[in-house]
Amino acid sequence: MSDMQSTAQHFERLALRYRELRASNAAVDPVTETVVELGRLRGGRVLDVGCGPGTVTRQLARGFAIDAVGIDSSPKMIEVARGESEPHVELYVGRAEELPVESETFDGVVMRWVVHHLDRPRAFAEIRRVLKPGGRLVVTTTDPAAIETFWLAPYFASYVAIERRRFPDAELFRRELLEAGFGGVRVVPFVLQRRFSREAALTRIRGRAYSSFALMSDEEYEAGVAAAETGLPAEVSYDLRLLNVLAVRP
Repeated sequence: MSDMQSTAQHFERLALRYRELRASNAAVDPVTETVVELGRLRGGRVLDVGCGPGTVTRQLARGFAIDAVGIDSSPKMIEVARGESEPHVELYVGRAEELPVESETFDGVVMRWVVHHLDRPRAFAEIRRVLKPGGRLVVTTTDPAAIETFWLAPYFASYVAIERRRFPDAELFRRELLEAGFGGVRVVPFVLQRRFSREAALTRIRGRAYSSFALMSDEEYEAGVAAAETGLPAEVSYDLRLLNVLAVRP
C-alpha cells in the first residue's frame, strides 16, 4: 500500500474525532489570519483544498467575509464538515489532483498541512486552472528543517525520517510552483508557540491523531506510546515552525 493510500484510510478513520484531536478551537486562529493577509484574500471567493472537517473553511467565511468553498478527498470528513457548517457553505468530495470545480472561478486557494499527501505537480496544475488570473495560492506546511523539534520526535524512532521524506523544502516548492506556471513565489517562515498538557498529548497519541502513525509499524507505534507515557513532561511546550508559501497565477 502506498503512503497516499495509507494516509487516506487514516483520515477516513479519524474523521469523527479529527476536530477534537487536531483542529483549532479558536474563532480565527493566527495561522488563518496570517494566510488571509499574505494572500490578500479578504472578501474574495476562496477554495480550501483538503479542508478536512471544515475548520479553516468556517474561519475564512466567518472572520473575513470570504465566500469559502471546501474540498476534501474523504467523504467522511466532508460529512462532518457539512454537519458543522452553515447551509450556504459549499463543500465537495474531490481530490486536489482532479478538482471538481470550473476553471478560473476562484480569487484564492488555501491548503493547510495538505501538500505532503499529494501528487504536487498534478495538484498545482489543477489549482492554477481553477484560479482567476492574478489569483493567489497560499500553502501552509511544516518546515522540514525543524522536524526534529516537533514534540513527537523523541518517542518514535522513524518519525523524523518519515516526515523528511514527505515535506518539501522552500527550494522544491519554488521549483514545482514555477514549473506549474505560477509566479511571484514567496516562502515566509512562521512560528507558532504551542502548549498543552501531558494528558492532551497522550490523547493525541492514543487517538493516532497524526498521519505519521499510519506510516510506521504497529510495533514502533506501541513502543512509542509506552515511551511517551513514561517520558512526557507535565506540559508540552514547543515552537511549531511552519512555512507559508505564496504563489500567484499570472
